[in-house]
Amino acid sequence: MDDPLGRRFVGLQAALFVVVGFGPWLPLAADAGVPPQARWLGQAIMLAGLLLALAAGLRLGRNLTPFPRPRRGGELVTAGVYAFARHPIYGGVLLLAIGWSVAQASLATLAATALLWGLFEAKSRYEERALTEAYPAYPAYAAATRRFVPFVY
Repeated sequence: MDDPLGRRFVGLQAALFVVVGFGPWLPLAADAGVPPQARWLGQAIMLAGLLLALAAGLRLGRNLTPFPRPRRGGELVTAGVYAFARHPIYGGVLLLAIGWSVAQASLATLAATALLWGLFEAKSRYEERALTEAYPAYPAYAAATRRFVPFVY
């Protein structure tokens, strides 16, 4: 399957992962020490994101792909964490990035996280068009389910 836009989404996503990861060492990083409370809060948010992304990835099983098109012969997954969020892996990654930004008190990381959020918004909308084509039940599922984070957004 040739999907140039899908490949571009994945490439931009990978580049933003690098910027988020190295954000604390970029010029906008905080100069002062990070308060212990911020580190603990950031680490708790990161743990929630990691658990969300792992639960979602495990639930997808063989349907998992980095590309915004469903696998040929795949199935619509609406159980487990997918009963509460349509794109919980994206939500988990965003929580990881937000937690990292807080724990490191890094404005550069927070800015890259905002860009990543925007990218995930665009990628998920593109992906949802493909999911609607592949699975007639998708629109009803989407109407009743949050986008990224269960019970939140």
